Amino acid sequence: IDTLRADHLECYGYENIKTPNINRLAREGILFEYNIAQAPLTLPSHASILTGTYPLFHGVRDNGGFYLEQNHITIAETLKGLGFTTGAFVAAFVLDSRWGLDQGFDYYFDNFDLSKYKTISLDSVQRRGDEVLTEAYKWLEKNQQQKFFAWIHLYDPHTPYDPPEPYKTQYSDRLYRLYDGEIAYVDQLMGEFREFMEEKDLLDKTVIVFTSDHGESLGEHKESAHGFFIYDAAVRVPLIIRFPENKLGSKVIESQVKSIDIMPTVLNLLGEPIPESIQGESFLPLILGKEEKERPSAYSETYWPRYHYGWSELKSLRKGRFKFIDAPRPELYDVLEDPGEIDNIVNREAKLGHEMKRELESLIERYSAEGIEDAEPKKIDNDSLVKLQALGYIGSFHASSKEEGGELADPKDKIELYNEIKLAQFLVTEEKMEEAERKIKDVLNKDESVLEARYILGNIYLKQKKYDEAIKEYKKSLAVNPDYYDAIFGLARAYKRAENYDEAIVGFERMITIDSRDTKSYWHLGDIYLEKEEYDKALEYLKTCVEIDPEAPVFHNKLGAVYIKKEMYDLAEEEVKIALSFKRSVPLTNAHFNLALIHEARSEYDLAIMEYRKEQEISPHNFKPDFNLGLLYSKAKEIDKAIEEFQSCIEKNEEFAEAHSFLANAYMDSGKDLKKAEEMALKGLSLKPDKRTTILTHFVLADIYNRLKRYDKYEHHVAKANELKKNLDN
Repeated sequence: IDTLRADHLECYGYENIKTPNINRLAREGILFEYNIAQAPLTLPSHASILTGTYPLFHGVRDNGGFYLEQNHITIAETLKGLGFTTGAFVAAFVLDSRWGLDQGFDYYFDNFDLSKYKTISLDSVQRRGDEVLTEAYKWLEKNQQQKFFAWIHLYDPHTPYDPPEPYKTQYSDRLYRLYDGEIAYVDQLMGEFREFMEEKDLLDKTVIVFTSDHGESLGEHKESAHGFFIYDAAVRVPLIIRFPENKLGSKVIESQVKSIDIMPTVLNLLGEPIPESIQGESFLPLILGKEEKERPSAYSETYWPRYHYGWSELKSLRKGRFKFIDAPRPELYDVLEDPGEIDNIVNREAKLGHEMKRELESLIERYSAEGIEDAEPKKIDNDSLVKLQALGYIGSFHASSKEEGGELADPKDKIELYNEIKLAQFLVTEEKMEEAERKIKDVLNKDESVLEARYILGNIYLKQKKYDEAIKEYKKSLAVNPDYYDAIFGLARAYKRAENYDEAIVGFERMITIDSRDTKSYWHLGDIYLEKEEYDKALEYLKTCVEIDPEAPVFHNKLGAVYIKKEMYDLAEEEVKIALSFKRSVPLTNAHFNLALIHEARSEYDLAIMEYRKEQEISPHNFKPDFNLGLLYSKAKEIDKAIEEFQSCIEKNEEFAEAHSFLANAYMDSGKDLKKAEEMALKGLSLKPDKRTTILTHFVLADIYNRLKRYDKYEHHVAKANELKKNLDN
């Protein structure tokens, strides 16, 4: 259960919630009082759970931009090798298969429909738990006669807190109570899950492990959500294990365990050897009552402040009743006496603090993958370097380090600034751009070195179509950190929106050198080359998109658009129909438009009209189907229908010059309103249409003025049209 702090469950002593189904699971199983997650972020923590290794070994240290590499062995791969069929059902895009967690799973249910989100971020794209469970039930029913391993991920307690009724009403009496409402809803789902397992006679044939990736701060230490700090509110998570028929009894275990202990425990249960690469330790002896020695210390980390803001990362060691946090200003807490971690005793217990710091450093040295802290940016050849520097993608790199000027800022000293940044981001998602701009400028006035604030300001300018200003802000970020991936993307997009395509291409190609698995860069390159009419290059990049993510309908549809330009209509139709075959909550835009173009090219005009009509229904604000229908009706001499479509097109896009020009032509052909025709033609010319439409418009005006017997203007427009035509032919 994502984002579930242990002390907000009834079975962990929380009195402000009712979770009867989770309580029952705890009564029938083993409840671990102190289970510590290795990171307060979804992707790194799940990578640790699934591999039994620390983030400092598997290398996934943030959401997005990191991948679980193929050389790491997951629990799914191990169990698959033991004859288990394996399935995963995830509720959030942050766990999409593209990040590498699908290793070893026969079936991995992600399939996120990104089209319904105005703003796509890793933690905003999610689905409710009932949808996840519906898919899991189908798979479990299909595989119930086999040995199976299922990972079911419910994301509901994560922000935004929006539980369904009756929980929304029941848990709305004070700040953060809706978080409890989400947990109560999850409890309902757990009850439904139990009923399903009983109905299929699976409950007492299955080991159920109930846990979370991280908690939620809920305002403690001034952090509202998670990721920034590693206090227990964010890293102490529930762990309950129910064995078939309660074979190993029911108990509460107070010895501390870790999320990375889950995988070795499962292997231990199966009587299988634990691979040397696993860094967790089986807690089966604890369950069996055989272990008396002190459990290993628990390590947690967050690199979120460093990667996003240039402030210090945090690392902690939790041992017995004490917890040490390594920060520019270190912290030490007696978590037994002070579970809220309010009283920092590091100065009073200096000796203990030094001992725990040394132990933390020893743990990091022992378990870190070689070179993980010293990874350098990929080398860039000199020609590329010069080009990148000239366009602002690379500046003079002088990011802060201890060697170059002291320690990075302590996140404790930056939490209020961080909250202001989060507020600005929220205002952007709410489309309150002016307010967001003021807020983020306030942040930069307080600390101009915050790269993410510059990036956000660049994004605001981009949304406001202030491309020059956006470019300046992205360049300022990249002058400090040339590998700031999001800023490279922002700068490339700004160049693209400003139609500086060559400059944009350099940026998107730079992205590929940093992350060759991110489809964004290939997509934009394909789109640019389509605009530049370099269709073979467009195909190359879009085919790579499909190779990386074959189930993304937008990639197939865009491929179809390129094939249309190349007049390869059979291939185009095949790709567009593949795009339309995927089930989506929101219809795919431009697919029926592309089918209409294909039918039109084949002179199948009735079919073309039908597809344009479908596109109009799906995309009522898209002016292009209306314009093309107007052209078709003009060819068919159905002038009244043509006029209607051109008028509709102009209502949707008053700045579309060609629609005014062709509407003028239709008015003239109808012979009904030459003055209106003249007005539309002149308006069309004022909007500067393409060269061929400009020539047509001059001829239309010449015809109008000839009919109106205004021969001086007639001769002027004939001469102008012929001059332009001659220049075009040359």
